[in-house]
Amino acid sequence: MTNDILVRGGYVLTMDHEIGDLPVGDVLLSGDRIVEVAPSIHAPDAEIVDAAGMIVLPGIIDGHRHVWQSLLRGLASDWTFPAYMIEARAMYAGCFDAEDAYVANLIGGLESIQGGVTTVVDHSHLQASPEISDALARGLKDSGVGGIFCYGLQNAPSYIDGAPIDADAVKDLLTRSPDPWHDENAARIRDTHFMTGPLSFGVALPEATPYMPAEFAAAILARATALSPRLVTGHWNAISRPDVYVSTLSDLVGRNAFSIPTLLSHNNNLNEADLKVMASVGLGLCTCPDIECGMGIGPLMARRFVELGGAASLGLDLSAFVQADMFKQARVLLQIERKLLAEETGHMSAEIGYPTRAVLELLTLTGARSLGMDDEIGSLTPGKRADLIVVAPAPLVNAASSDPVAALIFHTDASDVDTVIVAGHVRKRAAGLQGVDHDDLAQRSRRSVAAIRERYSRLPRETLTGVWADMF
Repeated sequence: MTNDILVRGGYVLTMDHEIGDLPVGDVLLSGDRIVEVAPSIHAPDAEIVDAAGMIVLPGIIDGHRHVWQSLLRGLASDWTFPAYMIEARAMYAGCFDAEDAYVANLIGGLESIQGGVTTVVDHSHLQASPEISDALARGLKDSGVGGIFCYGLQNAPSYIDGAPIDADAVKDLLTRSPDPWHDENAARIRDTHFMTGPLSFGVALPEATPYMPAEFAAAILARATALSPRLVTGHWNAISRPDVYVSTLSDLVGRNAFSIPTLLSHNNNLNEADLKVMASVGLGLCTCPDIECGMGIGPLMARRFVELGGAASLGLDLSAFVQADMFKQARVLLQIERKLLAEETGHMSAEIGYPTRAVLELLTLTGARSLGMDDEIGSLTPGKRADLIVVAPAPLVNAASSDPVAALIFHTDASDVDTVIVAGHVRKRAAGLQGVDHDDLAQRSRRSVAAIRERYSRLPRETLTGVWADMF
């Protein structure tokens, strides 16, 4: 019995610069590998995925997401960054029990697949207890998505037991170095859940890391490295005000603190010198367009970083803020950068300064490079992992026949993703998620959302609002 899959007759955007695009092509998958890409492939025993009239491309990469926040959908659209730190990090985070954590990561993984994401970097900073850590890991694994579960080496509150809440104790918990139990717990999670399969183990740094003195930040990075992660990720920035610029990046690079693949998110206030340092030593950068614009965090850095020779990806960041649709993130970035480039010229430009294909690269091959995984994912190249999606754009007007890249970025959304294959497993087919009991999941989701909101309603709001006083 064969486990080969032949994706047949689609417009194949391989994102492999040597193979190029195939206006009509086939892709043969065997097990968890891509074995052949050609205009026509004879594989009589393979399962057929008919992609005629559709676009075939590598699975999409989401370089930065807090997947546990999928159960907070719709809450963050009017939050500033300081409000987010109060609401999500100091309040809602403490209202999740293990069941809620499992459901949140299961739903977050499934909505990734729904939108064509086959690789998600989960910056998982809800590690309040070993039980919650296990639940988060199991939820993401059970969804079937690929990527990297980045254990948040960071303390998180828990208000489940109903004990009195002291603002000073919560502030100390959230701002001190990660408690020692995290190291053993993270190693256990790695060895229990992430030794095989399309999900790997990573480490997410504490949010305060870029603002610590370099020797303390280096010590945190050493703890992360000692856990042997596939990837280290973290929020990163500099303190940047008129006549003030404070950054530890170059110092940490000089200390060889970034000794394994590292992906730093946001970076909005980094100057060009720091971006050049990042690019020169192979650090990846992730831009989250909707969040960074919506919260007014600063200029988007992905285009600039790639122009400096670096590798960048795009991330959703918060599904509490925006729908899990990476095509929309690419479009937001593209239009903002085009507007900025036009403004820099001072007149209406005769040429587009930023091509549409450049943002599709951020979702695929360049994004994979930012994770240090371009030998495994990011293009439909024989030998790479069998991560592939089929998109059916504009059913009334066959946009695929004109410009498939434009169709993906400007004329499709997550609902147009027809088929998703992760490591050779069909996770979505004919626009429907496979093997998902939607009624049961909806019931569990409703119960968890109700429980989280009920616990949140009992929190001493004035007390917890003061946790970050004078820090923003």
